[in-house]
This record gives sequence, structure tokens and C-alpha cells, in this order.
Amino acid sequence: MPVLSVVIPRLKTNQLKWSFSGAFEARQSLIVRGLFPMLADPRHPAESTSATNESILKIALDHGKAAGVIKSHDRVVVCQKVGDASVVKIIELED
Repeated sequence: MPVLSVVIPRLKTNQLKWSFSGAFEARQSLIVRGLFPMLADPRHPAESTSATNESILKIALDHGKAAGVIKSHDRVVVCQKVGDASVVKIIELED
């Protein structure tokens, strides 16, 4: 089964220069067969709220549909970090 991995980059600044981390981790996961990395919008903080988690999930599912990895009525297993807890949920895609 294909796995879509969403990496949320972290923006950092030292008042003179902006940089972000996360691209290396996404690129590194290309070595694993069946793993499709995706960089999320860096404006979404990694320590996020429920609404932000849902918006990132929707973007990831839309990307998966566009890439042909998932299609309507597929079941998707979502593993995400919420605070200090890890959450696993199974959702069925709508049309």
C-alpha cells in the first residue's frame, strides 16, 4: 500500500536570515519504496490546533487524489501527533 508522508517544515530566523528545516527529511524518505513525501505549508506550525491538523489533512488527501495514490471511497489510515499523544484514525474518503 502506498504511504503519503506529510512533513511540516519549521521556519527559523536569526533576525538576519530565514531558513526552514524539513526538506531534508522529506527528501530522505524518497529512498523507501511506496513512501510519497509531501512538504506542507510552513505557515502551519508543527505544534498545531485541531483546525490546523484538519486543514493539513485535507491538503494531503487532495494531493494524494491528484497524484493518483488514493481515490474516492478508499479507506485511509491517518497517523498524526496531537500534543504529546499519537493518534491513529481510519477514514473513508467521500466523492
